[in-house]
Amino acid sequence: MKKLFTRLLKISPLLSLIPVSTSCGSSQIVFANYESYMSDDVMTSLHNKHNVSFLPYETNEDIENKFKHYYDAAIPSTYEVIQLYKKGWLDQYDWSKFQIKKTDGTYVQNGTDALNSGIFSDSVTTLIKALDKEYFPNPQKGEPKTLLDIGIPYFLQSFSFAYKGDSISALDNANSWSDIFNTISSYNNPDPRFTPSNERKIAVVDDSRSVFGICNSMSYDSVNPNEQTQSIDDFKKIYQNFSTKFKKGYTYFNTDSGQVISTLCKRYPEGASSAIAYNGDLLYAAQGGGLYDPADDGQFHFCELDNTLIALDMVVINKKNANNQKKLNEVYDIVKDVCLSGTSSDEQIDEQNFDGSYKYDSVNNFSFVQYTSPLEKICDYVMNGDYFDTNTYSQSQIELFKQIYNIELDESDVKYVEERIESDLVKSNMHWAYSSMKMDL
Repeated sequence: MKKLFTRLLKISPLLSLIPVSTSCGSSQIVFANYESYMSDDVMTSLHNKHNVSFLPYETNEDIENKFKHYYDAAIPSTYEVIQLYKKGWLDQYDWSKFQIKKTDGTYVQNGTDALNSGIFSDSVTTLIKALDKEYFPNPQKGEPKTLLDIGIPYFLQSFSFAYKGDSISALDNANSWSDIFNTISSYNNPDPRFTPSNERKIAVVDDSRSVFGICNSMSYDSVNPNEQTQSIDDFKKIYQNFSTKFKKGYTYFNTDSGQVISTLCKRYPEGASSAIAYNGDLLYAAQGGGLYDPADDGQFHFCELDNTLIALDMVVINKKNANNQKKLNEVYDIVKDVCLSGTSSDEQIDEQNFDGSYKYDSVNNFSFVQYTSPLEKICDYVMNGDYFDTNTYSQSQIELFKQIYNIELDESDVKYVEERIESDLVKSNMHWAYSSMKMDL
């Protein structure tokens, strides 16, 4: 594997663009994405091949505010994919343009065909089928039959927990957030990792919705607020699942996951003793975050949780591009390079170039971001192949990396996927309650 060390950097200013006019009527392609969410090398390659610039954003709502006029393609989470579709802004994919060859020699023709072709991992396929039952129960003629008709899976993520130092059996055996929080708050040994002090000992990705999701899963077995959770006080009660377990000065919140990574990847006892973050960030930290050597054997631990927040991000394209065939074809080329390259039955996903990079940008991009790939070929390569270099990592380190990478889902896990909060007042109340909780920490 060619290890890339620029993960913690933001999108390169040479490749980003703040649009001042509608891009859909021009030849310029604007691709919107989360910061640090695509390989710099992949962006450079696409920029050199196509008239494309990359525009960073921070939330799904940012996409919604700018998608219609400014973005040609974007990477929202599933609930925002549905919202953009309901607004009439998304083009349905013509899968035949991707020219993905199946094992029988025919080509994938549509989303349903793609879903049943084995392109995507079992977890992603299971999740999409469950979401399809919710979003497209009785599709009419001309409507999407599956999410794959309007979105191409980009990355799969789960919100998880990792800690450093010697093993703690109660944490290693935890399978819920309640187990983890109860263990940390009641840990009585003279262990500086979990002994309250004025130092910040646990790093948390600072996102009100994600933290709410894990708190709500303890009370209602879902990451989404129910109809009884409306007011600021309602949300405060849910957030208490977090705030009552951590004393003041014990947590370190940061909106930049790169900062969470950088403090977690330091050798124990330096940096954060533990972190709550998405699994891709924890995987990167376990490998040293591009700044340090990987954690010593037995000094980095990951907790596999049965019920936790999961997210599937997908690439969507603007419907207005349908009137510009040249531009639309370029957008399809970009989407294929990033999301689907190497997936034809006669392509070898782990093929490498002379410089150690991969032939297909789908693997180069995964190698940089390290969130779980939705592609079955990449999953097989990571779990069963030689993706992690045995000359660089010990076998126990590789087993840890695979544990963090692997996300196994069944249809019941659909309740742990974020849904849209329609009311602006409810969203505002959530943010106020979250801010209030952090003030107590």
